[in-house]
Amino acid sequence: MKFIKTFFVQLFTGANVATILLLWLSCAVTYLSPVDHPRLGLLSLLFPIFLLVNVLFVVFWLIFKFKRAWIPLVGLLCCFSFARDYFPVNWPAAPADSTLSVLTYNTHDYGGKSADHDDGTNPIVNYLLASDADIICLQESPRRGTFLQQLEDAGYACAHIKQFVLCSRLPILSYDTLALAAHSAHCMRSYLLDGTDTVMVINVHLQSNQLSPAVKSAYVDAIAKHERDSIRKGLEPVVVLLTEASPVRSRQIDSIQAVVDEWLPRPVIVCGDFNDTPVSYSLRVLTSKLRSAFRESGQGLGYTFHEKGFPVRIDHILFSGDRWKSYKSTVCDTLEYSDHFPISTKLGKYRP
Repeated sequence: MKFIKTFFVQLFTGANVATILLLWLSCAVTYLSPVDHPRLGLLSLLFPIFLLVNVLFVVFWLIFKFKRAWIPLVGLLCCFSFARDYFPVNWPAAPADSTLSVLTYNTHDYGGKSADHDDGTNPIVNYLLASDADIICLQESPRRGTFLQQLEDAGYACAHIKQFVLCSRLPILSYDTLALAAHSAHCMRSYLLDGTDTVMVINVHLQSNQLSPAVKSAYVDAIAKHERDSIRKGLEPVVVLLTEASPVRSRQIDSIQAVVDEWLPRPVIVCGDFNDTPVSYSLRVLTSKLRSAFRESGQGLGYTFHEKGFPVRIDHILFSGDRWKSYKSTVCDTLEYSDHFPISTKLGKYRP
């Protein structure tokens, strides 16, 4: 009996060490450019799974072998910063006396014409008006109807390029596009006047993974069957598309980082649809100079992409941390007209 107990303790210890190594590897690959390691970089997508397994190992050891609980605890401690990126827990903080509210939203053509009300209004536009945000950055938002006019009538200065929209209560000095790798992805760069300072706002929509409805449906159906061959067949086209898109996004991120580096230490905000999770090469590069609003003042997973089988946070708000501190970052998960949820934050003048 003692032999059997020892055998299983060693077996579970080995399994725990293996998951720790995989957890660390999923963090380490964010330091590798997907251009050089496209498939290896996909390991970062499994970070939440490895994280959860190690949390379960903590519970397991506390129940069955208390003295071995240190194993997963050490593993988790070594990647604490990445865990906080993915699942932040923050105490509510009193906002600064003066705050700048920022909202970003991939509207998916304002939810499509089927979302429009009979009176010509649109629920997404109504939400934007009710938000009273100072800076609104929209993606996949073509000029349609009187939507921009409604925002302008509410006191916003609006700018529109391609499928990007900027609505600002701050004066817009100028705006243009940053052409990035791949024809389907560009950035809208704007310069806003905040008092005596010029703020650069970069509204991004990085390379999509091109997961068509058919591919997504096949993947979800395969997972539901719980059969290894079925899961493998459903997962294969997803992996191929992710492998193709990831290097393109990494080149786009490198280009954006170069623009940010040139502008700093002047104030900058980068927000939009990154098509990348909080633990990724994209976010690791940009947050080396900028701060993530959701990490600083958000709660929990805060996923912004909500299609069935793919709940992830791929929309982000980043800002120059030597100027602002983030207060109250939230995801509005009740607005389901688009396949994304809007994410917003309040930026207050930094208090040491």
